[in-house]
Order: sequence, then C-alpha cells, then structure tokens
Amino acid sequence: MPGSGKNIRRVLLVRNDRLGDLVLTTPSFRVLRTALPEAKIDLLCSTYAEPVVRGNPCIDSIITDRGAHDRSDIRELTAEIRARGYDAAVVFVHSRKNAMLVRAAGITLRVGPWVKLYAPLFFNRPVRQGRSRGQKNEAGYNIDLLAKLGIGIPVSAKIPSPEIIADELAVERASTMIAETFDDPAKCLVVLHPGMGGSALNWPLDSWFELVSILAGNSSVNVAVTGSASERELVEQVVGAAGGESNVRAICGLGLEEYIGLLSLAKAVVAPSTGPVHLAAALGVPRVAGIYSPVLAHHPMRWGPLGSGEICTFLPEVTCPARLECLGSKCPEYECMKGIGAEKVAKWVVSFP
Repeated sequence: MPGSGKNIRRVLLVRNDRLGDLVLTTPSFRVLRTALPEAKIDLLCSTYAEPVVRGNPCIDSIITDRGAHDRSDIRELTAEIRARGYDAAVVFVHSRKNAMLVRAAGITLRVGPWVKLYAPLFFNRPVRQGRSRGQKNEAGYNIDLLAKLGIGIPVSAKIPSPEIIADELAVERASTMIAETFDDPAKCLVVLHPGMGGSALNWPLDSWFELVSILAGNSSVNVAVTGSASERELVEQVVGAAGGESNVRAICGLGLEEYIGLLSLAKAVVAPSTGPVHLAAALGVPRVAGIYSPVLAHHPMRWGPLGSGEICTFLPEVTCPARLECLGSKCPEYECMKGIGAEKVAKWVVSFP
C-alpha cells in the first residue's frame, strides 16, 4: 500500500453530486496539484456538472457518470477505472456506489468519509469529520481528506479560491443573448436566481418580489431573472413583480455551459444557497449575495460561497435551535427568513466596486 505522496503516481478524485458541492471541491484540486506536481490527477463527476471543471488546470482528465446514487452505470465505470490503474482514490462525497466503485476497481489506497458504519469495508483510510457540525467551510473539509494520502497538508493552509473557466464561445453566445434581450445591453448586469432544490431554506417569494421591484427602479442596471426550464413559472412571477419595466427580463432553461457564460458577464448575482451562488463566486463576479438559512446544517460557515470578488451572505439575525433541518412551526423563530430585508440586499448589490 502506498504510504506517502512520494509513492502516488495516479490519483482518482470522486465528486459526483451537486454543482455547489463540486465547486467547493475545486480548491482541493489546487492543493493536491501543488503537493503532487508530477502525478496524474483525474476526476469522476456527474455528466451534468462536467462544465464546472472543464479546463481546470489541476485535472488531467475527467470521467463522467450518472451521479453518486445511480448505480446503473457502476459496471462500466468499474471497468474503465480499473483499466486506468489508479494507485490512490479520494472520495469526497459518500454514497454506497462510490464506496463500492473504488474498491471494486482495485485501487490500493482508498480515502473517504466515515459516514456509514460500513465505510471501513470499502475505504482503507476512512476519515471521521463530523461535517454536520458545520465548523468550517465544505472546501476545508475536502482538503482535510487529502492528508490521508500522506502528502502533508498544513492545518493552517489558506483555502485556495475555487476555479471555474468559462468557455469562450459560451461567453460570446451569452453576450449576444444579453444584447438581444435588453434595450441597453451596456448597463451593468445583475442576475437574480430565486429558485433552489430545497436542500436549505429559501427567501420568501414576497422578498424576491420586493428585491426585483427595487432593482427595476435603478436605471443603471439590467436584471436577468434566471432559472431552469422547470422553474419558468417562478421566474415569470418574479419578473412580473417588476411591473413591466424593460430592464427586467426572464432567462430560463439555459444549459450549464451557457449559464456559466452568462454569470461571467454579471456585475452582481443574488441567489439562495444553491449552485448558481457558488458558480458566480468561483467565476469572480464582483458582487455575490447569498441568501442563507440560520439552520446549522445550512449555515454559510459551512456552505458559504468562496471566490475572488466581494461576497456577502445574508441570513436572519436569530438564534436558531435547529441542527439538521428547520423545525417549522415548532420553532419560536418560525418564518425567520422574512427578516432578511430586500432593501438591505439591493443596496449592497448595486454598490459595485
């Protein structure tokens, strides 16, 4: 078994879940590349999320799959990974599929989170981290796993900024779309993304309505309200709250590559704790506002976006008793998300550097 980084020649990294999670794993790629400059470093990620890491200078090649919990492709993946001859693997997101995969592929050194009791059956270097306690950013927890490769990660090491490279042609297409969508495309672009998958609490719809109404009255900005194809109704509701102002428009159903291109053109982005807020921060958007829940498992201390621009996470000023999920009407601070003021968010967003 390889005992230190000096013996590692080829590493497989596994992060095949959601967009934001993958973005917050990219700092570990930089740390690993710095520690092992001559090693071959490959990544397994989901097909959907692949544009996030396309062109990442720290990754040599990318394998894609159907996601961390879809085992329908495990036989083909096992054969491909075995053929590549990895001598080490780091699994950043636990799933039974991922645990089975790295062992079945014959990888000698297998690092992964000790989340389930069976983890040591698959990982010969399992790591207990207690991520649900939210004591550091997800990117920090990911970097901590690398120490089990024996490469000496300094505990006090600064977390590198996430890295995303926008495709040049996608940026050009996004620029053309903006020119065709707004009367004056030269105005500063503000992107609002009100939707999310429900993994945390979102801002109430009325708060999104208030924010878009305020921004609609700002003659120096164009406001693109974005969402997936399935979020079109929500997006159109938010746009409707602007009262027909020509500087507020809906943009729905873009592919991820095109959406990254659009975000790269923004001066500011507002989104809840979901993929787009992490994409925007990693792209270096000058102003990124994240709308966050005070629940411990949702808190920005763990899930806050990282990047080179100005980032502000807004959350209710309450003492939240919940650890893993909102207690709902049982909580004395129920509906606390209403406490995040739209005027405060709007004022910060348009204060461009």
